[in-house]
Amino acid sequence: MAEVDLSIGNILKLHTKAQMQQEDLYGFLKKELPEITPEERLQYLSAILNDYLEAYTFDNDDEYSVDGYIVKRFYPKGELC
Repeated sequence: MAEVDLSIGNILKLHTKAQMQQEDLYGFLKKELPEITPEERLQYLSAILNDYLEAYTFDNDDEYSVDGYIVKRFYPKGELC
């Protein structure tokens, strides 16, 4: 199991990569970091949204069940902050 790296630099790197694609943030993290657990993936999702929420769009009703969790879809606006 990989160690969770929530450093500012790593979160910025993941955020930047996420902004260059069209997939929802959780789906992007699942492809980008397939070796980590769903819980670790949610930690990354939380850290990215904590720092860069304004760079993502979401609809309160747009959620899906994945990896045993209900996840809201956050889509990148494609704008780097």
